[in-house]
Amino acid sequence: MKSRIFYVFILLIFYSCSVNKSSNVPVQDEIDLSFKSFTEIKKEEIGKKSKDITLGYFWGIGEDIYPTFEKHTFEIPKSYQRNENNFILKVDYFFTKDDQTKFKLYEWNENGKNEVAHSLFDEKFYEIKKYITQKLGKPYLEVYEDLEKSKEETVRDDIKWQSKNLNANLFRFRGKGGFDQIRLAIYCD
Repeated sequence: MKSRIFYVFILLIFYSCSVNKSSNVPVQDEIDLSFKSFTEIKKEEIGKKSKDITLGYFWGIGEDIYPTFEKHTFEIPKSYQRNENNFILKVDYFFTKDDQTKFKLYEWNENGKNEVAHSLFDEKFYEIKKYITQKLGKPYLEVYEDLEKSKEETVRDDIKWQSKNLNANLFRFRGKGGFDQIRLAIYCD
């Protein structure tokens, strides 16, 4: 009887590990560093069965995230949501009247159906950092805040890259109440 219980216990462990592993989508399948026309991007999002969650009105990005934002005239930004198992991934696209995509904002949030452990946000954050570093080189800025020592309820970690053709800003928001969110801003000018 003890051996049967042990056997069932081992099976449950292997099953939970395999389920958890398959729930994390690799970043190279989530992040597109190319800047295609928005028409092409829209087709890809539809092909991924992403949900259009566009707000329907114009909203902007601060200069600290996208320094050349004011130099462009954008259409209403389009937003898509991808349910990525452990996370819900939202992607915002800023594009011009002539269909040029200039700015992308990726945002990973907790999937309301599954509780996402703090460690999974850590893994995703460092997986994104590693991927962007492989593609763009070493970041020129890395700032990490200590949540435990902070007087604020929420802290923000920043990593920034700049290459000849592409810029990327990775943000991690962490809160004392368990809040976790990751954002990646990418722009090409």
